Amino acid sequence: MRTDNLFKQAVLDAPFSFTARPEPVPGDLRMSWGIGILLLALFYSHGKKASFQKLQFLAHAVRIREGREDVMALLRGELHSSDLSVRVEPWLNRAVAFAHGLGLLGVAKGKSVSLTDKGRETAAAINANNEVFIAERAFLAEAARRLTEAQLDKIWRMEDPS
Repeated sequence: MRTDNLFKQAVLDAPFSFTARPEPVPGDLRMSWGIGILLLALFYSHGKKASFQKLQFLAHAVRIREGREDVMALLRGELHSSDLSVRVEPWLNRAVAFAHGLGLLGVAKGKSVSLTDKGRETAAAINANNEVFIAERAFLAEAARRLTEAQLDKIWRMEDPS
């Protein structure tokens, strides 16, 4: 018998067991987290709707404390739009797809997203729960309301305010 067959046979014949252990999964890979953040971002946006550009910016910033602090500094005038780094968050598109499939939001011409009545109810319920999304909710309540499309254009283009 060949050596690799001996090893294979030893492995297949050996007793083994599995022990379940919790394995942390980053928030941005959990759809429940992503959909919750998406719904709150829309809930705090004017008219309960936002462009994909705005949602991508908020999705990137909300993930970590430093990102939230940088955006708040921008809104206070302490940073320029060119001082921020942004990226497209892949989890956001998945969250939009799932939330749309659940009837929580509508997508208009692939450019903007808005809450449906069911989405408004769900977002209001998330917002009313003081035990979840504490830092994220505080950030989105301020940033989603104050960010304008003109500011977002400058941020995404990395333009100086001059």
